[in-house]
Amino acid sequence: MEQSIEIISNEIREKGVASVNNILDQDDLENILRIVKKPKKGSSDSYFPTRFSQFFIKLIKLDFKKVNNSFFLKKIAKKLDFKKIAENVFGTEAELQMIDCYHNKQSNDHILSWHNDIGIRDINNPNALKIFYNAADATFSTKKKNSARGIKFFINLTDVKSDNGSLAVIPYSDKIVKSVCSLILNKKINPVSFWSLKSLRQVVNQKPVKELLSKEIHIEKIENFLDNTKFIENETPDTSRFDFNLKRGGAVIFDELSVHRGSAPKKTDRIVLRFVYKKINVLN
Repeated sequence: MEQSIEIISNEIREKGVASVNNILDQDDLENILRIVKKPKKGSSDSYFPTRFSQFFIKLIKLDFKKVNNSFFLKKIAKKLDFKKIAENVFGTEAELQMIDCYHNKQSNDHILSWHNDIGIRDINNPNALKIFYNAADATFSTKKKNSARGIKFFINLTDVKSDNGSLAVIPYSDKIVKSVCSLILNKKINPVSFWSLKSLRQVVNQKPVKELLSKEIHIEKIENFLDNTKFIENETPDTSRFDFNLKRGGAVIFDELSVHRGSAPKKTDRIVLRFVYKKINVLN
């Protein structure tokens, strides 16, 4: 790994995101490429077991190959101190919650538009509200052991560029999202849709909301966020300014509260490997 654990952790804690070139050495990269398939995102084949119950199910099904592959991937995560990085960011214990690997076929469409992972998608959808409150409560409350907040280690197994599958993350946006969540949970503002970047900007731009946010975040940072995200109002609502262009084996590590998107894999297919570590709350 090119950067030290402390440098990476500090950058994520400050900006919400860090990138690392060649996080995988050549041997590990080649071994991973041999064991991974090309499953669709979210399919059962895309996940590797991380907990005892998941390993038990795989053993019952005699899927020894999946078990062995998972142990190999967990060994890599341990070697690269992913757990320590996540714990440095959180300031408390963290645990590996998920490992998955998936394949995006060549396309002119963005893999996913600008968004944050915790925001309410549709304020008129009761289920969306329930999902948000469960996730937000687990993230910010000390009454639940397992937080919904995660640090995601997003490793590219193919080369990516701005016009070919790169991940983009807006620095410092995690602070904005976290504060909006807090305002809703503490009933200082009514629940609003803020999953997409456009809707998040609309919320932050409201005078009463901005004034409340400024009590938690310096107004300069709020204005910087609004300035950095003006592109979403353009006829073509995108920018390459925050893209991470990396060779295979490079990684983007980010707080899941950050605003991010996956660009269209216009030239080649994209394959990614992800490790997600969740915060463990210290119960009062």
